[in-house]
Amino acid sequence: MATKKKKKSTGADIDWYLISIDRLKQIGLVVLLLLLGGAGWWFWNSQKGNPRSNAEAAIADARQSLNTLAASDKFTQRKNEFARAQQKLDEARKLFEGSKYVEAKETADESKTISVAAMTGTGTQDNDAQFLSIEGKVSVQKGGSGEFRDADTRTPLFNGDWVKTGDRASAELIFSANGSVYTVGPNALLEIYSALNPATSEKTNAVTMKIGSVEVATLTAETTVKTPGTNIVVDSESTAQVGVDQEKGTSVMSTRGAASVTPQTGGTAVRVASGEKVTASETGAVGAVKKVSPPPALLSPGDGQIYPLSPGLKVDFVWDPVPAASGYVLQVSRSRLFATREIHDRRAKTQATANVTSEGAFYWRVASVGADGDVGPFSTFRRFRVTGGGAKRADDKTPPPLRINAPFHVGGPFWTISGTTEVGATVFINDEEVDVDSKGGFQKLIGFDKVGRNSVVIKAVDAAGNPAIQSQTVLVEE
Repeated sequence: MATKKKKKSTGADIDWYLISIDRLKQIGLVVLLLLLGGAGWWFWNSQKGNPRSNAEAAIADARQSLNTLAASDKFTQRKNEFARAQQKLDEARKLFEGSKYVEAKETADESKTISVAAMTGTGTQDNDAQFLSIEGKVSVQKGGSGEFRDADTRTPLFNGDWVKTGDRASAELIFSANGSVYTVGPNALLEIYSALNPATSEKTNAVTMKIGSVEVATLTAETTVKTPGTNIVVDSESTAQVGVDQEKGTSVMSTRGAASVTPQTGGTAVRVASGEKVTASETGAVGAVKKVSPPPALLSPGDGQIYPLSPGLKVDFVWDPVPAASGYVLQVSRSRLFATREIHDRRAKTQATANVTSEGAFYWRVASVGADGDVGPFSTFRRFRVTGGGAKRADDKTPPPLRINAPFHVGGPFWTISGTTEVGATVFINDEEVDVDSKGGFQKLIGFDKVGRNSVVIKAVDAAGNPAIQSQTVLVEE
């Protein structure tokens, strides 16, 4: 009886041990699955914000989009976009190899955007931007061509093109999608960036500033300026001045509406309202927002005032004082872009006098200097003209020469009307006075609201009052 009890007891122990092994296997499998799941969750959460992983994913997406474009039936029509997308992808790879992961991701995203826009676009390509005016030495590099060539007002600009201005040079650009105007200052280098949103089929526009200054004026849509350390978004119906110095620092001053400044590495956007300024370092460290001294009201000469040229002619410039201003900066130029200046003078008082010895159109403006020595925004310019006048023109009955160029389609509803006339003449386009440069050239951007035929009347009036009138017809398609 004792032996049976012992065997029964031993058998029970063995049965219990075998059951435990099976259960342990089951428990071990569950634990293993939980560990794997937890590791996967940890890896996904830790790596989804990893700049290196994000850059790798963006480069892979850009490569896939580029391959898709190469295999599509639009490749033949979109070779230029393919070349620009390939260039951006190569830049992204180099940035990645240099451990610049944030910049690599942004550049790869640009490459993908170019490829996607090329595939979703039409067979014919409208320009992304166009020159409105050019003064001095302005050149363009088309995509990745590597060669800068002289620009003219009919040079179309596309995504990936570069614009460079020389010393004493300036240019105005308009983006076809929304009419945003960029006024580029001297010694500047910037890249055109325009993307098509596949979801909305709408274009967004931006520029990348490497160095120099640009004033951005928007209409119905916001626009973006990228600098070495920041992304600046200028609100719709706003104007902002953006500068990049030799040390790659950024300054942003809002003169109308508002703009937002965000570090390229991410973070909270800093809001800059009208009359405010902010600076940022190359790494994107944004300083405190400060108020700037407002521009003074201009008193004399009045806008459009005419002076007869005479020996010893003096023009008195007068403006209102600005409270707390420590001084003023007066600029006088023959160019409304002020790329070249006849006078650039700092004044302690609210007036100045200049000798004028030649005829033509002149433009003047004033900025006030704050107590800290920082120069605020310039006032809207005023223009005055100096004419030959005198008995010599009293019997002049000959209308001034007036040559009109063919209307040029900038994009969308926008056209430019341009031509040349006599130096010193006054030009009106549809009864609105336009600027005439020192060589008699003029140009005006017109946005047409009516689809179909639109008439444009151009009138030039010389100093003796003789008019010359021509008309042009612009056909606007829906």
